[in-house]
Amino acid sequence: MLRRENEPIALPPEKLPIAQRILRQLELATDGQGTKRQAPLLVLPNGDQVELPEEAAALLRDLFAALVDGEAVSVVPLHRELSTQEAADLLNISRQGLVNLLEAGKLPFYKPHKHRRIRAADLLRYKQRRDEERAEALRELTQLSEEAGDYFGEP
Repeated sequence: MLRRENEPIALPPEKLPIAQRILRQLELATDGQGTKRQAPLLVLPNGDQVELPEEAAALLRDLFAALVDGEAVSVVPLHRELSTQEAADLLNISRQGLVNLLEAGKLPFYKPHKHRRIRAADLLRYKQRRDEERAEALRELTQLSEEAGDYFGEP
C-alpha cells in the first residue's frame, strides 16, 4: 500500500488485539514517568536483540496507546515544515480554521514562495499551549459547578 510521507496511520479493528498486547508489554517496561523497569528488546530479522533506550520505549508506548484508543498517528520531525492542510490535520481542525489562526497571529508561519508553511515545532508548541488552556478552563468549570452544588446533579 502506497502512502504519503507522514500520512496518519490508524489500525484496522482486527489488529487492535496486537496493539493492546504490545502496549501492555511496553507499560511493563516503563512506568509512564520515564523510570525504566524492564528494558524492552527489539528483535531484528536476523535474530539479534537490541535493548531499546527509555526514550524510544516511551515513544512507542505513547504511539500504541493512541492506536489502541482508535486514533490515527503520525510521526513528524520537529524541524519539518508543514503545509496548512497537514498542520490543520494535526490540530484536528479545518484548513480554513488554521489559516484564520495564522492570519490572527496566533501561530507563526512563513511564505517561502506562494504557500504558507508552519514549522512542526511551532505547531506542537501551539497545540500544547491550547491543550493546557482547555484543561485549565475545564478545571475551572468543574470547580464552579462543584461550588454551585450541581456537579453531581445535586441542587
